[in-house]
Amino acid sequence: MKRASFASVLGLIVCAVLDLGSPSSAAAFEDEPLKRARHYMEMGQEAFASERFEDAAAAFVSAYAASPFAAFLYNAGLAWERTGDASKAVDFYRRYLESDPDAADTAHVEMKIRALTAADSTPTEMAVRITEVEMKSIISLRTNPTDAVVSLLDQDGGAVSQTTGASVLTVERGAYTVEVRHPNFKTVTTDIQVTPGQVYVVVVEMSQGGFLGYLSVVTDVPGAKVYIDDKSIGPVGTTPWSNVLPAGEHTLWIEKPGYEPVKRTAAVQLGRQQEIDIQLKRPPFGTVLVKTNIPNAAVQIDAAIVGTAPVSKKLPPGRHKLSVTAKGMKPYTAEIEISAGQQTKVLVRMNPKPSRTSGWVSGGFAAALFIGGGIAGGKALQLDRELSDARNKGRLANDDPRILRGFLWALGTDVTLGIGLVVGALSAYYFLRDPLPPSDGKVSEPVDFGEEIDMSEGAPKPTPQPKEARRGATFSLAPMLSPNGAGLGIGVAF
Repeated sequence: MKRASFASVLGLIVCAVLDLGSPSSAAAFEDEPLKRARHYMEMGQEAFASERFEDAAAAFVSAYAASPFAAFLYNAGLAWERTGDASKAVDFYRRYLESDPDAADTAHVEMKIRALTAADSTPTEMAVRITEVEMKSIISLRTNPTDAVVSLLDQDGGAVSQTTGASVLTVERGAYTVEVRHPNFKTVTTDIQVTPGQVYVVVVEMSQGGFLGYLSVVTDVPGAKVYIDDKSIGPVGTTPWSNVLPAGEHTLWIEKPGYEPVKRTAAVQLGRQQEIDIQLKRPPFGTVLVKTNIPNAAVQIDAAIVGTAPVSKKLPPGRHKLSVTAKGMKPYTAEIEISAGQQTKVLVRMNPKPSRTSGWVSGGFAAALFIGGGIAGGKALQLDRELSDARNKGRLANDDPRILRGFLWALGTDVTLGIGLVVGALSAYYFLRDPLPPSDGKVSEPVDFGEEIDMSEGAPKPTPQPKEARRGATFSLAPMLSPNGAGLGIGVAF
């Protein structure tokens, strides 16, 4: 049955009879006073069944205050009669006759009043007289068009009432037939089985369709979408949902993001109200969505590679270890909590690892200086030994050129080793220095499937690398000439 047919069918009489004596009544067909009256009627029924007759009488009076139907006064009188308070019972029976002077049971009620006012009546006798007397019920008749003639017939076909348009009738237990006539439409009928102390609403919609029943769908989590018979036409509403449907079997789908879909079959009966109460369940998994500020970062969950960011992964509910790595970037690790039927989003901002080029170059230069200092020191020691040997033999002249050369080699050794120590310290600094913070991430609160925020919004942007970290160390080579030889000079900039 496609949704369009509900609005397009014309000319056939549709009659929905709703028993408003139950809590799941059709709110769509009740105005607020009638809803309040039904509520108090239910309270009165419960109190009456529990033999709390004074409470029952008070509830029926409240029902009458909400909607002044004569049946409420009769039921209040019946409750007071059960208590043995003849005076109050008579008062409400008289008010009942005043409210409905054409009541079919007028003669019977007047007889009850005379019996209750008799001087020799006792509470026990009164209780015996009313043991088989039941509460009255109410039938509220509504028609469209409003000038349709509605007849209420008893089980023998006799006319209990005949009205035009909307009316309210006080009735007793029994089987009745509602007959609706209008010169422009086909006459239709429907049956009602009345039980004591109920409020019934008969809604007669004259059109060319089938007889309607009433269906109500309630879920423990409100807001679930309801599909009927054909999902392709979209949902007919969200829970709690209620409406009239053609009598017969219908297929229902109830879906809500973050919960497992439910499929049910509902048999809608003519003139009956059916309520389907559904407990929605979370699926046995949740999902995590990982996005990073650089492409193709490797994502690992619980020691297993699941793909490269951006990536979404189904996981069982509970805590999981997340790790994100990328070449040249600091790794990111975190523990995440996965909830059933919900998605957890993790936005990871990866920061570069610090450049070690400066450390390697300065370390190499320090090593070269230490080697050079070692060579120079060796040369200085050799000259020192030669000078010491010549001095011991008395052959050392004061102007021996080896004295100056030994001094210069020793000085060169000290200077070279000193510079080597400084450059070596710089090398250690560059190896240990880390100017950027570690990679970090933002773990969002879980959201139901299908209700996530736009994952492209708020994604972290690349962190600009400091200039010195991007540049690293630079060096240059240049020829050098001296009176004693030639070589290469090394220039290093950090």
